[in-house]
Amino acid sequence: MEHAASKRGMDNVETTGEGETTSWFGQAVTHVGNGSMVRVWGDCDSGRACLLRQCLDDLVAAGERTITLDVSELRFADFTAVAILVGALAQIRQIGAEVAVSPQSSGAYLVLKRADLATARAVSFR
Repeated sequence: MEHAASKRGMDNVETTGEGETTSWFGQAVTHVGNGSMVRVWGDCDSGRACLLRQCLDDLVAAGERTITLDVSELRFADFTAVAILVGALAQIRQIGAEVAVSPQSSGAYLVLKRADLATARAVSFR
């Protein structure tokens, strides 16, 4: 049973003089039951990773202990973004919260699994 208590989103799009999109990033949080889904899409560099880290920190500060990070539409994350995310997930895990990364076939899941920071369990949002 899905109860969307709240949803928050953010898009960042840059355009060139010719109207072409050069980069984009977005994130949205959906609260369902006792868990939260954080969906990210687009290209994630260090500046955008800091926004994602703040989002995760805010969820934990609000008492959230089950978070699913949906990276199915994440196209790119630079090395610094990965380092920021690894640090955020390690800190979240230390305080007892669980972060699952979905889908398990994603590169982000594989990197975080190797760092022993991701679980395969995800919050069900169907």
